[in-house]
Amino acid sequence: MLTIVRKGVGTGSIRHCRRVPIWVVLSLALGCGGGGGGAPSIPTFPPPAQLYYDDSGGIPDSVRLVVRDQRSWEDVWNRATSRRADPPPLPTVDFSEQMVLVAAAGQMATGDRIHIDSLGVRRQLTADDDSEDVLDVVVQTTTGCGRFAGETYPVEIVRVLRFDGPVAWVEQSLRNPDC
Repeated sequence: MLTIVRKGVGTGSIRHCRRVPIWVVLSLALGCGGGGGGAPSIPTFPPPAQLYYDDSGGIPDSVRLVVRDQRSWEDVWNRATSRRADPPPLPTVDFSEQMVLVAAAGQMATGDRIHIDSLGVRRQLTADDDSEDVLDVVVQTTTGCGRFAGETYPVEIVRVLRFDGPVAWVEQSLRNPDC
């Protein structure tokens, strides 16, 4: 069973998505083995907790990062906040139970955004016909209306439950519906 959760806008609540992306359908179709009830359950994840969002250019490149230790966290935080005159303090992360995800978009136009939207765990076959759980991280890049000249470097940093397996980034490109 694949569960995807989303953060309710401004509520902190969990919403289950009604519209299922095609990669979910394909993952389920390819992952169905027709077996009995002996398959282990796949973990579910609460929605990501945003730690930081900025577009000043602290991380000027398009990157996707998984941070699982304090030293790397401090380095990423210092880079992300380096363009701020008064950088916020480093948020606390318990790396024994949590990890940090970073999505930076690189150079974009004013009004463009990036957002770590949701997480889901799926089971996939490995090269040696074993199976493993993979954490899918859905990242939405939204193109703005292009009304303002200028450039930005959007980055979002979130805290999630620790997952020690592989992480796959699922990219979604959107256009601002208000344009």
